[in-house]
Amino acid sequence: MGRALSVAVLLILAAACAPSQPQTSAGAPATKSMSAAAQQGQQLLAQKGCGGCHTVPGVAGATGNIGPSLAGVASRTTIAGGAVANNGPADLQRWILDPPAVKPGTQMPKIGLTDQEAQQIVAYLETLQ
Repeated sequence: MGRALSVAVLLILAAACAPSQPQTSAGAPATKSMSAAAQQGQQLLAQKGCGGCHTVPGVAGATGNIGPSLAGVASRTTIAGGAVANNGPADLQRWILDPPAVKPGTQMPKIGLTDQEAQQIVAYLETLQ
């Protein structure tokens, strides 16, 4: 009985001392492993109201369904319904900065982001594999 208790105590201590993993929502990257730019982009997505139209993993309250879910956006070959044929960081930034210029008639508005803000949002979106 004493040995079983000792083993149980050791297992509890080992579990308590193990490094914890950051908790994230499904499909969201762990904040600790993201760059500072990506972390700022994650915050900007919440601040700028992007979640009103898009579901964005890792952004609290971002459960919109007017636009497409941004889960896995970094893995897509095209964006904007195919209007942007190459989904690379520069093309994604161009789309985010001025959607109507890229795809006339789109419902996605130009929200007045700075180049730096768009780069930070792209940095976060690039983590969404």
